[in-house]
This record gives sequence, structure tokens and C-alpha cells, in this order.
Amino acid sequence: MSFARALKEKSKSIWEDCYNHPLVQKIGSGELEKDTFMFYLKQDYKYLLEYAKIFALGALRAADEQTIKNFTASQKAVLDEMDLHRNYMTSYGISLKEADDTSPSLFNRAYTSNMMAVGYNEGIVELMAALLPCPWSYYDFACRLRDDFKDHLESNYYKSWIENYSSEEFHESFAWFFPTMDKLCEGKKEEELEKIIGIFKSSVEFEYLFWDMAYNRQMSY
Repeated sequence: MSFARALKEKSKSIWEDCYNHPLVQKIGSGELEKDTFMFYLKQDYKYLLEYAKIFALGALRAADEQTIKNFTASQKAVLDEMDLHRNYMTSYGISLKEADDTSPSLFNRAYTSNMMAVGYNEGIVELMAALLPCPWSYYDFACRLRDDFKDHLESNYYKSWIENYSSEEFHESFAWFFPTMDKLCEGKKEEELEKIIGIFKSSVEFEYLFWDMAYNRQMSY
């Protein structure tokens, strides 16, 4: 197994805690309260705006044309992802102004600030390790929810959320991370690889905190 693909296994405990979180499971079953989902949507909308900026930082730090293109394409995919959020928000009667005026929670700001700090203070492979858990976990969870709740998917209000994140198009938006990270990690010392693993795991932990924040509709501690 490649170094990059092994990162999920090295963070298995918190990764599975994320998948088993009530918010994720209730999206799969269709039982999540819509007010809770609305809170999540607005927070994730603000998160994605900051997340897209970090991909721009990746393009700035990239050393070759193809990696610049990959970061730019992924940034566009993040911004396109926001269309799903806008569609759901429209169904709730949430205006774009209301979404823009939403204050990001403490947990939201901590997550994006951590990734930005990694981007400014570490190398490009460390930045990729910080970015990767978000799309990879969403894809993994959506695929599993699609299979685990397949008997009820057609009547699930959150069907489009599951279908969007389990799509091959979404997978392709981040699949380039794996070979790129593997190449960048060639020849690195064990302590350097352990640092990358730690950065990846921290972002998985932030993913858990984000799910938990949204489920409890919690703006601060």
C-alpha cells in the first residue's frame, strides 16, 4: 500500500468515530433534524470558502505545472461543491446573504486556521496531508452510507448529499493527492513521515469536532 493511502488506516480509530457519529449516521438514515442540517450547511458553507483559499496556497507553493493545475482544479471542485449547499439552503428559505452573514463557529475557525498555518509554515506535502481528510472522509462515508442505507435511499431527504459525495466525479477531484504525496515522500526520513501522519490525523480529529459541533449546534465551547 502507498504511504498516502495508508494514512487512513493509521487514523482508523478517529476515522471510524467520525463515520459512526450520529450526524453522519442520521444523514444516512434520513432521520437528521432539518434544523440541525441547516446549521451544518451554513457552517460548512463558511468552511468551504476558507478551504478553497488553502488550495490557492497549494498552487502557489507547487513546484511544477501539473501540480499547479491539480490544485487549481481541486479549488474549482470545492467552489462547485457549494452549489449543493446553496440548493439545500434555498429549499430552507436561507438566502445567500444569510449564509454569508453566518459567523463561523470556534471549531470551524480552528480547523481552517490550522490548515492555513500548515500551509504557511510547512512544506507542500504537509499541506496536502492537512487537506486530504476532508474530501477523502466525505467520499468514504457517503459510499458507505449509500450501501448501508440503500433500502431507504430513494425516500431519503439527504439523497443528493450522499450521491454527490459518493460520485466518481467527486472522487476524481482529490484522487491525484495519492500519487503526488507518495512521490513527494520518497526518501523522507522516518521522523518526517511521522510528522506528516500527525498532521493528517489532526485534520481527521478536526473533522470529528466539526461533525460534533454541527450536531450540537455549538458555536463555542
